[in-house]
Amino acid sequence: MKSVQVLMSTYNGEKYLKEQIESVIAQTGVEVHLLIRDDGSKDGTLEILDQYKDIEIVKAQNVGATRSFLELIKIAGNYDYYAFADQDDVWDTDKLAIAVGKMAKFEGPVIYSGNTRLVDENLSFIRNETLRPVTTLGSAIVKNYATGCTVVLNSELMKYLKVYTPKNAPFHDWWANLVCLSIGGISIYDYEPHMNYRQHGNNVVSGNDSAWKKWISRLKKINKPYHRDLIAQEIIDNYKSYISAKNISILNTVADKKHAEGMTTENKVDDLLFKVCEILGKV
Repeated sequence: MKSVQVLMSTYNGEKYLKEQIESVIAQTGVEVHLLIRDDGSKDGTLEILDQYKDIEIVKAQNVGATRSFLELIKIAGNYDYYAFADQDDVWDTDKLAIAVGKMAKFEGPVIYSGNTRLVDENLSFIRNETLRPVTTLGSAIVKNYATGCTVVLNSELMKYLKVYTPKNAPFHDWWANLVCLSIGGISIYDYEPHMNYRQHGNNVVSGNDSAWKKWISRLKKINKPYHRDLIAQEIIDNYKSYISAKNISILNTVADKKHAEGMTTENKVDDLLFKVCEILGKV
């Protein structure tokens, strides 16, 4: 049975935390090891965590979600696979086993991500996400499709992630996927959801927006100051000896703030919006 270390960052998550921990512990078909880094919670989160004696817990100062997950990568142990977990979702019992089964078919660095089942605060079904991303380096640079709560990666990729901790990456999941693709690894995307992605507060994903609102939402996401040029340069500076000439060319083009050939998203609308952002110097 393959071992999976689940990396979870918590922060003031007392409302839904216990339900998520129980769903992680209940995973079947794999040997689960849960490592939690609490990011300076001030509510009852630590009291909940203290109830679990078989969970490895690190109580630390607040650095924000992305940095907290990057710290978890640094201290992760030696296991076959690793998974990122949010504090407020609920996983299907076979979530990890399905991911591991798909990843085991490939050698070298592999990362898995996929669609989610959107639910409300009470876990009532809203809709399934239906993304169909192009899993190439160019596509991943344009738009992050690897939603962190779905991500699973193998030990080969973890070795590379431990080599360097990025300074400019806005999201840990995006960084992991970009590193994997840059060094010639495999990025698997599962169209079927295997977890309940709880919608509340700032993480709400609306399925009822008008076409105009969806356009605006896409533009805002692509137009955010994610510093793709700095991220591309960090990958080049720290992984160059592992990157093919083709991928070096793509990364160099992004680092120089020029649009790279082959950098496409999963649909023409996002491609168009990215070109607009490029013209405006917002890449």
